[in-house]
Amino acid sequence: MKKKQAVILAIVVILIFGFMIGRVGYAKAENTQGSLYDYMKLFTDIITKLNQAHVEEIDAEELFESAINGMLDSLDPYTSLLTPEEFADLQTSTKGEFGGLGIHISSEDSDYITVISVIEATPAYKANLMAGDEIIAVNGMSTEGWTSTKAVEHLRGPKGSEVTITIKREGLAQNFDVVIKRDKVKMDSVPYAYKIGDIGYIRITNFNASTGVDLHNAMVDLEKQGIKGLLIDVRSNPGGLLSTAIETVDQFLPKNKLVVETKGRIATFNRKFYTKDNYAFEGIPIIVMVNQASASAAEIFSGSLQDWDKALIVGQNSFGKGSVQQLFPLPMNYGLKITTSKYYIESGRCIHNDANEDAIKKNGRIDLTKKSPHVKDSTVVFYTVAGREVYGGGGITPDIIIVQDTLNSFELDVRRNNLFFPFAVDFLSKVEIDKNFYVDDELFDDFVESIIEKDIEFTEEELADSEPWLRNALEAQIISNKFGLQEGNKISIRQDPQLQAALGLFEQYGSLKEMFAHADDVANE
Repeated sequence: MKKKQAVILAIVVILIFGFMIGRVGYAKAENTQGSLYDYMKLFTDIITKLNQAHVEEIDAEELFESAINGMLDSLDPYTSLLTPEEFADLQTSTKGEFGGLGIHISSEDSDYITVISVIEATPAYKANLMAGDEIIAVNGMSTEGWTSTKAVEHLRGPKGSEVTITIKREGLAQNFDVVIKRDKVKMDSVPYAYKIGDIGYIRITNFNASTGVDLHNAMVDLEKQGIKGLLIDVRSNPGGLLSTAIETVDQFLPKNKLVVETKGRIATFNRKFYTKDNYAFEGIPIIVMVNQASASAAEIFSGSLQDWDKALIVGQNSFGKGSVQQLFPLPMNYGLKITTSKYYIESGRCIHNDANEDAIKKNGRIDLTKKSPHVKDSTVVFYTVAGREVYGGGGITPDIIIVQDTLNSFELDVRRNNLFFPFAVDFLSKVEIDKNFYVDDELFDDFVESIIEKDIEFTEEELADSEPWLRNALEAQIISNKFGLQEGNKISIRQDPQLQAALGLFEQYGSLKEMFAHADDVANE
């Protein structure tokens, strides 16, 4: 049955491609359609012969998925076949909610599954789960050696259903069971929204179905607190839904303003998207932060605000993921993702960076640390609505480049060995703290001892240079474990020079007009 289903899948996919390509190519050259079917017959003949004569029994599912993936690999890196599991996960992640417990987990640095953080007001929060808890069994099944993906499969389930998890907690001699009733858990794309002095800070981690509402609510709440500026952080935001990108831009522009246009080979995929509402968040200066890992919907959001002169963009050149994928459901719960067009924003810039696409096809990945994040391509110039120069060449080039400091080798070793989290778990099992907690000298010395125990080598000079970062990261981890991720984030941004430089612009310039003038001065230096 499995082989028969895989054969059916392959034939369906081939026929879909044949139908699509045949319809497009028919008007240009009638013989193109015939040629395509000749190759389709060749493909099925090969499969038949392999099935009849190959020395070993053929795994039909593996064979056909490999064949289809090989065909798609000849195209762009974003056109791909989605297995039923991948298709279901994609639909879940874009909807922004699922039936689960409300925890972030990891399978690294432990034989079991570790709770990294607990989302407030979720079943896990109400059941008093804590960061650092190890889930050693789910419904009686040991989680030893499980990946995070496998754990998620067993922890998620229909709303209202129950799951029993066995917990090992630091400081307790006995493991214990917790029965938790699953509920809809919102995947928060706006995890942080709070004041830093007189400035509102909002972090957007992705663009899912709830992002527009979450952003609006965060901004309204900050407005009520009397902020004098707004900093929106979309660094390392991989993007998400196009509709959500439009919905977020909608909050800053009047009605009927172009947000983004898609252009492709087939006319039906060419569309223009405009704002729909008249709500415009204005009256205070807005800065949007981007970096090399800001992509797709994050680039539409930041680039549109830049083109309409609604925000100053700072940071480093964004990734340049400006191609559009359409999702096509297939039989047997497979999915097919096809690149159909590219994004263009108000100034006429195409967001897509073809060089990145070529690198992905060649190497399978992009090493963001080796990009040139501070180069403006002045040979490809476009203009905002107000006539300011912006730059093309793929991605979003910030108005003001602020290059992020990188960790030194010693700090990277500490981070790679994940020393902060277990130290914080052990510390909190013995000591009660409040939000005024700070890392004193005695605690810092204990942490340094834990670094030495891991055989991480460093000099006294390296320790002295890294001490501010180490203290801050440890304090942020302990606060996060005890009071939640947002409280920890308030600590960690103190050692974020890129973000601190962006905050400094609010102190120097009281309006967007002044910020734009400063950006022009910097560009002309």
